[in-house]
Amino acid sequence: MVRYQTNKELIFMGSDLSRPRMTVEREKMDYHFPKFGFYGSSGKVKSVRGYLSTSYGNSYFVRIDIPEVYPYVLPEVSLPYEYLPSGCPHKFSEDRICVMKNDQWSSTLSLAFLVGKAAIWLNKYDSWKRRGQTQWPGKGQSH
Repeated sequence: MVRYQTNKELIFMGSDLSRPRMTVEREKMDYHFPKFGFYGSSGKVKSVRGYLSTSYGNSYFVRIDIPEVYPYVLPEVSLPYEYLPSGCPHKFSEDRICVMKNDQWSSTLSLAFLVGKAAIWLNKYDSWKRRGQTQWPGKGQSH
């Protein structure tokens, strides 16, 4: 299993655990990614959506779909308006990207953590495209 080093503000710990999950999720998202919003119906949050810009100046719309059993299952991260070429590495489907494996997910990680992972993925994606789609930058994991 790969262990992630991250900003402790992106994980649930201490007093976060005694407060309602979505209240803390919103606080973390508002602080780290204020352009992202929470969407749902009937008082239930179903997704988090917003735009991320890469170091190459490109902007991408990112949607994170929250499963019913969240936080015990990894949410799905997708780029619904981006065409990902068939040879694009680190994707699950046409628009769903692989920011981490299911067995790497922990209920202590936040939605803001996933947005951060998506930002890293998008910068690598832009670099991969600029290199002529030859090699994915950085370390990779087998799928």
